[in-house]
Amino acid sequence: MDRSEILTKLQDIFRDFFDNPELNLEPDTVSDDIEEWDSVAHIQLIFEIEEQFGVQFEADDIHQLNSISILIDRIMELSEN
Repeated sequence: MDRSEILTKLQDIFRDFFDNPELNLEPDTVSDDIEEWDSVAHIQLIFEIEEQFGVQFEADDIHQLNSISILIDRIMELSEN
């Protein structure tokens, strides 16, 4: 899966999770750009991303996964292993 495919899938996940079909993600999108992306939503969102991509993030990484580009990078790394 390449970066654009991951971005597309993440966008679908985010749109569904935040119930916002108009939500558009860019690689430089960060948690501060999405009002509903607070600390509670972050944990739930990470679990959903793990499930959808079949990956498991390290507990120490979870707080750092607050931008789309970082999420894409980590998903690509974990998918290669």
